Amino acid sequence: MVRNGGFSLIELLVTTAIMGVVTVYLLDTVTTQHKSYTVIDQVVEVQQSGRLITELIERDVRHAGFMVPEGAAVCGIDNINTADVLYLSDADAIVSGTQTRPDLGAIIQGGPANISVGTQLIDVDSVVLEKGATANPFYDSDGNGVPDADFNTNAGVIIVDAGNPERGSACGVVDSVTSATRLRITLDSTPLGPIPVPSNPVILIAVPAHHYRVDINGQLFRDNIIVSDGVEDLQVAFFFDDNQDNVIDPGEYRGDGLGPDYVNNAVNASDIRELRTNVILRTRLSDTSSREGQFQVTENRLFVAGNDGFRRRVYTATTMLRNVGARDML
Repeated sequence: MVRNGGFSLIELLVTTAIMGVVTVYLLDTVTTQHKSYTVIDQVVEVQQSGRLITELIERDVRHAGFMVPEGAAVCGIDNINTADVLYLSDADAIVSGTQTRPDLGAIIQGGPANISVGTQLIDVDSVVLEKGATANPFYDSDGNGVPDADFNTNAGVIIVDAGNPERGSACGVVDSVTSATRLRITLDSTPLGPIPVPSNPVILIAVPAHHYRVDINGQLFRDNIIVSDGVEDLQVAFFFDDNQDNVIDPGEYRGDGLGPDYVNNAVNASDIRELRTNVILRTRLSDTSSREGQFQVTENRLFVAGNDGFRRRVYTATTMLRNVGARDML
């Protein structure tokens, strides 16, 4: 007799139920692993970007002040409810083999006592820092393939009074190099401070600079070129050695949330000795299960409450300005 084998309805239901449980478990495991991989991948991306950014800023800080007036090494805008803006003198444009003066810069013509906020044309003795037959321009400002200026379009400019450095520094963006002796700039910071009494002759000097800023989309720019996405904040603290004792005394660090805020025209710009930069990056996607998605506060930035699920990393670099202070004037 032939027997026809098979499953009963109860056996089929039990098997289906077991398979459903296993499937749900496997899907949950795969989803969890994928989520963990995504989070780890984004965190690694943030960490790599953070290291590269801080190394780049450190490099520019170490070169700031090279062969230009000491007061023109650094300038910035200190914000407490948004990212800071940082300007560092551009050493890339200087060829140290032929340029030997320690106070290179474009002298602003016409004898102005100050530069106003906003967009304006300024006349200088030359847009190339080194003068004479050995002048060696670095940037091609008009796009014809031939370097013609040491000022880079859409990069920064720092202005100081070489005769009265206690007036601080002012900074802005080079909109264009209109001729061999004229720049169109937009001054972002407040102007230089008042002329002291008694004073030395006013000599306004313009120096090319690198310009760091963060836009509302979380993009960090250097000279209007995107360096990185996912940058939530840039905060800078400035150490000015007011009494020149080579010691960080209370109140000498500006913008750190403990001493006074940094104001570009309220300090002797040549007394700066050190910068502390803080870069805060966050992941591209939020993690709703994370309980550590709070905004990170550094220096004098105001606290922002709430948990948005984004994972963040803070990178801090403290760098001495090796080209400022105790200079041997040649």
